[in-house]
Amino acid sequence: MDNKPTALIVEDSEAFAMYFSLVLNRLGLNVVPTKDGLEALTLLRVIRPDIVIIDAAIKERDGIKAATLVSAVEHISNVSVIITYREEDNKAFEECLNHDHFGCLLKPVNILEFHKMIQQCVTFSRSTKRRAIRTVCNKKISIKYKKATHDYYATSLSGGGVFVRSIEPLPVGSEVEVSIEMMEGKSIHLTGIVIYQKDVYTNAFKFASGMAIEFKNLTAKTSEILKDYILNLLVGDIMEEQKNIFKLK
Repeated sequence: MDNKPTALIVEDSEAFAMYFSLVLNRLGLNVVPTKDGLEALTLLRVIRPDIVIIDAAIKERDGIKAATLVSAVEHISNVSVIITYREEDNKAFEECLNHDHFGCLLKPVNILEFHKMIQQCVTFSRSTKRRAIRTVCNKKISIKYKKATHDYYATSLSGGGVFVRSIEPLPVGSEVEVSIEMMEGKSIHLTGIVIYQKDVYTNAFKFASGMAIEFKNLTAKTSEILKDYILNLLVGDIMEEQKNIFKLK
């Protein structure tokens, strides 16, 4: 009943496994973390992930090292592989490169590159590829429609729009004004149009009843402010806790 895409993470650093999982959940994926290649091979025979993220320097177990696993993924599940590595793991990294993979990420991981690779590899609900950066959230926002303003809770926010929870969503095509309170008491004001609505009884296990609003006429400055805010929601707390997991540039 849960049709979210799934990521298999093969990572023996508890910190990276934890925070990669957290960010992928915020991006809308289910996550299965595992600490070595042998466990990963077992899981690949049980589940079919949409993407596999492998640390090039995972601890070898029963002869299964990262390069072996990268090769095995192609034969078992034929899904995209992202290889993560540290500069000091150069030998193990080069062994992985000899096998099919989608891309590579140097640790600390650039969050924008990470996001871009995930979006290119994974197809989300309604068979879409997401271009704008987004995150799940639980944020109260204000929406003005026909001179009346009401508060709603956003469940996901992206650089292109927002999905808000509502038992009685506005009609598709409704033109609205959206106000989002950001950091330090500042707000951003956007115009948008309702492009999709979901009722209580349709696909109840995928996401809540509500409506999707596409932002219109975004200026370059507004887009940059919105992107920075979404990045803060996505990884701001993580970067405050751990300096060596993600970076912004």
